[in-house]
Amino acid sequence: MGRPARISHEDLVAAATRVAARLGPARATVAAIAREAKVPTGSVYHRVPSRAALMAEVWLAAAGRFTTPFVQGLAAAPSLEAAIEVALVTPRLTRSDPAAGVVLFAHRRDDFLEQAPPESRGKAHRLTSALQEALAEAARRLLPKDGRGRERLTIALLGVPYGAVRVFLPQAVPPPELDAVIAAAARAALTSS
Repeated sequence: MGRPARISHEDLVAAATRVAARLGPARATVAAIAREAKVPTGSVYHRVPSRAALMAEVWLAAAGRFTTPFVQGLAAAPSLEAAIEVALVTPRLTRSDPAAGVVLFAHRRDDFLEQAPPESRGKAHRLTSALQEALAEAARRLLPKDGRGRERLTIALLGVPYGAVRVFLPQAVPPPELDAVIAAAARAALTSS
């Protein structure tokens, strides 16, 4: 019978996320991740086939934490005002999990996925598609049929909060007061002609 694992897969991805947030994905070495996780380097390679695969998992875990509440919130929004609340997923995720926020909003997706295995790229594509489909469906349901609904919704619910949160990262988390600013800017983007 083999030795019990020193670290769970989820804990390893969490340690890698913290390292990538602190040092950047290019400098998040397996040795640094192993130190953060307090395990030998071999334990990292026992869990993942390569550093590239681990960096892809870091991005996918962070993106999943963002995409799931965003898509669910948008699908459940009965009105434009309720949809504006979905813009607050970005600052709230960043405050609840600063490392995931830095991974998603302070770095480029390709910094994590450039050398990712094909299955990881497929998962990333599915997350992006789910986000785009949710925006398109909400635009059809909630906005006038002027042909610009999806674009306006994307700016209001993704672009505005992304830009606002990014001002603070990676040095600090966005303050709670930022939520009102994001909501007001999203509302203005959606209600202006």
